[in-house]
Amino acid sequence: MTIQDYLCRFKQWRQQLCMDRLILLVLVLTNALLLFHCLTRKPAVELSLPFMDGPMVIQASEASQAYYEWWGLSLAELLGNLNPQNLSFVESRLQSLLSPNLYRQVHKTLNQQFHQLTEDNVSLSFEPLQLEFDATTQGVRVTGNSALSSGNQRLSGQKTFTFQFNLIRYRPVLVAIQIESDLK
Repeated sequence: MTIQDYLCRFKQWRQQLCMDRLILLVLVLTNALLLFHCLTRKPAVELSLPFMDGPMVIQASEASQAYYEWWGLSLAELLGNLNPQNLSFVESRLQSLLSPNLYRQVHKTLNQQFHQLTEDNVSLSFEPLQLEFDATTQGVRVTGNSALSSGNQRLSGQKTFTFQFNLIRYRPVLVAIQIESDLK
């Protein structure tokens, strides 16, 4: 091996070392970008629930319109179809969905109304007819026919439920509820 061969090989090794360092730098940068993306990305959950046309996408603090509509319709069905036998079930379901502020505001009133329904043996029924969504407030408005029966008396009319939701860690929280009724 001559000095020329040695210098030639040394030059090739040096070029190879520079190329290896460049490849290593690119790999480190791509891994850093991947790590940043994984740490800042909000995972999305896709659901297919009954009575909905398409899949619903949920992220940590936001969801698709279909998700809010499904919850609004479910709550309207739950609150619109009451009888003395299912009041404790409805109350327990509502407690898990209400925000702490709303729960403090409506807890006493809700208990009084449920107690009155039980004493009077009143049954409520609700058939949803229309569903509207307001994207700015994340509110759902469900309108339908309602009937109230107690003994031999029966009243019927329109009832509208308006719900406003927030999402906290993928979980819907009811922050406002309004019920309008014109039973006659």
